[in-house]
Amino acid sequence: MSDFFREAIFLATIVNPVAVFVYLAPVRQDLSERDFLRVLFMATMISLAINLFFTFTGEWIFRSVFKINFNSFRIFGGIVLLSISLMSIIQGQKALISIRGSLDDIASEIAMPFMTGVGTISVCILLGSKMGRLEAAGVNFAVAAAAFAIVALLAAVRYHLKDSITAVFDKVLAILIRINGFFMGAFGVEMIMTGISSFLHS
Repeated sequence: MSDFFREAIFLATIVNPVAVFVYLAPVRQDLSERDFLRVLFMATMISLAINLFFTFTGEWIFRSVFKINFNSFRIFGGIVLLSISLMSIIQGQKALISIRGSLDDIASEIAMPFMTGVGTISVCILLGSKMGRLEAAGVNFAVAAAAFAIVALLAAVRYHLKDSITAVFDKVLAILIRINGFFMGAFGVEMIMTGISSFLHS
């Protein structure tokens, strides 16, 4: 598997569009399908801008501005991912948050922390340190497009489901969130082990 696809899968696992869709259930219930897609698109653009910023400048900020060893951030990012994965596995669908306000306000609140959080920023900084600018930007754009498409598709299906099927649909999504949590935890452990190994060899 090429580095591009490996890093794209890594970032997509952290973004977790299935979890984003489930967590936004209260928003989806309050908005029409058209308004929900509009909000989702704006949130995707905001999160993409944040991710690109940290992909291109994150390592420089930590090394030159804060003067923090990058392996320290790698280990911390792994711990954060482990925490998030445990929450996904244990809580599943229960961590729903209701968001209120204008469509623009809702989009910014969806972007952070639902589509971009500490774990995502950690992965983006690592991405920028390992890949060229063009390839790293390509990974970010590909993941953002895939996340938008997946959430939009799930929303379209959910909006048009019959009431008798919606409960089964939601339970399947909750199971997928927990399964994704195991992969996210594995990525977190890998980040911690890589950071420790780099410390020992430096």
